[in-house]
Amino acid sequence: MYQGTDRTARVVARPPGIRLGLPKANEFALAPLSESETARLAEPGTLVKVGIHRSVAPKALSAGAWITTSEGGRLWRMSLRSPGSVGMRVEFQNFSVGNGKVWLYDGAQVAGPYGGRGTFGNGQFWSATIPSEVVTIEYEPEAGRVETAPSFEISTISHRANLSVAPRRLLSGRQAAAAPDPAASCNLDPNCYPEWQPAMSMVSELLFEDNGSEYACSGSAVATRDDSFIPYLLTAGHCINDEEAARSLETFWTYQTASCGATPPVNNQSSTQSTVGGHLLASGTLPAGDYSLVLLQDVPAGVTFSGWDMGDPGMGDPLAGIHHPMASWKRISFGERIGDSAEIVEGVLAPANLYLQINLDQGVVEPGSSGSPLFSSPGVIVGTLTYGPSSPDLSACQITPFVAGYARFSNAYTYLSDYLENLPSAQVLPAQTDLEFTVTNQKASSPQTVTLTTQSPGTVTYKLRADAPWILLSNTTGTLSQNSPAQVQISLDPTKFGQPEEYSSTVTILSGAAAPQFINVNVNVAVSQSNVQPSINPNPVIQSGGLWNFTVQLVETGGAATTVTALKVNGADYTSSIVGWFGTNHIDANGEIDAPLSATGRFPAGIQTFEFFGVDDGSGQTWYRTATVRFE
Repeated sequence: MYQGTDRTARVVARPPGIRLGLPKANEFALAPLSESETARLAEPGTLVKVGIHRSVAPKALSAGAWITTSEGGRLWRMSLRSPGSVGMRVEFQNFSVGNGKVWLYDGAQVAGPYGGRGTFGNGQFWSATIPSEVVTIEYEPEAGRVETAPSFEISTISHRANLSVAPRRLLSGRQAAAAPDPAASCNLDPNCYPEWQPAMSMVSELLFEDNGSEYACSGSAVATRDDSFIPYLLTAGHCINDEEAARSLETFWTYQTASCGATPPVNNQSSTQSTVGGHLLASGTLPAGDYSLVLLQDVPAGVTFSGWDMGDPGMGDPLAGIHHPMASWKRISFGERIGDSAEIVEGVLAPANLYLQINLDQGVVEPGSSGSPLFSSPGVIVGTLTYGPSSPDLSACQITPFVAGYARFSNAYTYLSDYLENLPSAQVLPAQTDLEFTVTNQKASSPQTVTLTTQSPGTVTYKLRADAPWILLSNTTGTLSQNSPAQVQISLDPTKFGQPEEYSSTVTILSGAAAPQFINVNVNVAVSQSNVQPSINPNPVIQSGGLWNFTVQLVETGGAATTVTALKVNGADYTSSIVGWFGTNHIDANGEIDAPLSATGRFPAGIQTFEFFGVDDGSGQTWYRTATVRFE
């Protein structure tokens, strides 16, 4: 019988601030939510949005202070506040603390300690949620490590809010404590159905970060045929569909009532949880069957792994779904299968042969229920929820019974069978696990080649997945063996990058049911600003035979190609003459262009002023330069 993953080591060390009863740390407070941020929270969408990302200014960490504790150790501390939040998560970047420890906490709620290069060993990860509008961050360096600043950066936090029923809008701060349950009143408590109580322990609420927001879905622990207790999580592809979202995943397994008729829980903080984060193994879009399998880091004791049926239920067969509607506590719905039908969901076709149509006549499903399991009997999955009826002007209780669409497990199985059957497999390992690239002025550094190896003497098939749109792979599948390694060339699409900053993502290596391996891809995106130096030679220009003969020279010394867009002489516009004078209006990086000119009475004697205007090719940054010369 599964006893759960031993997570004792993760919670042994308490933050020094709590252990030693330290006073409040210096605080950096973000501004209250702006109107645009509040509007973002209320935007409609397929998924329940429970929070948004907020930028943290680089100066924020300067609010932190080093102290020497009564135990003689050094400690860096500060607090971050996002007014009105009912929960905060912190995204760490460039995290590298060695044997040091980092905690986040408010009151008795603690996240961490985090060490090394973070949860995934690449310096970037999301913390667990602290259910407060303020979070204290403490960093205790390893012994002998002398630092003047913490060995990490924080540029983003997730600000969580609560969802109200009527009207459906996101509340925050003290409003949230008094807000009604966001789930519809006709939802049913699974604890009131004894035969279904064993299946409750298979289902979890999912919270994850994606595309600048925090979302909620549902999912279930799913067993392998040999009951290996590998912590696989099954959910919808429209919920978790990339590695970044999977790595931010929080799972709450016991967010439910204690018994039928018991007082519902206020929030999910008393729920048992898995360690934050997982890895995406496989996913499919709505046209492909809307499935996703995530490898969690662990599951706590008490979680039950659901079984599954490769066949579809028959017409009229009774079915049940357990889920977390509107990011609320666990509920159950009942119905039966009816005739197949293709549907358009958010403008995308959900083919009839990939979805089960279920007429729900007891209970309902709502946003947040997405990804929840459909059971043919307690503990046997035959589908996962994809969609319900779209009636924005009516509550869920006003349109029951209604038809919900569940992605067929029979389809998902064809893509997940290696994992669920726990087939023998061999790991494929990369020779390098960290690659560094640069992109300067939309020009990327050279492609890099990584050798893939395995210890298997037989042929192993592998798959590669680029986890960011800017990563380009020379191949996405292939074979190799112990005596015949493979190679993949990794390059960048420089047009996919936005502002100059550091970007990180991964290339995922999948080989059968083996645990995924990763190549971390780090990119420093920079824009070199041109530095155009104008000069006019000779200076002064001496008239000879009624002519002034001189050369205008523009030299670029900043290392960025640029274009001359305008030219004025003594205020008169000569832009149309640029190409005629210089032969081109473009200056290469570290290049120069020259205009040998001969003038008659056009220029009066005395000081002449030349004005040059331009724009850099890579960044679009504009520039302006002047040069003066005396005509005698």
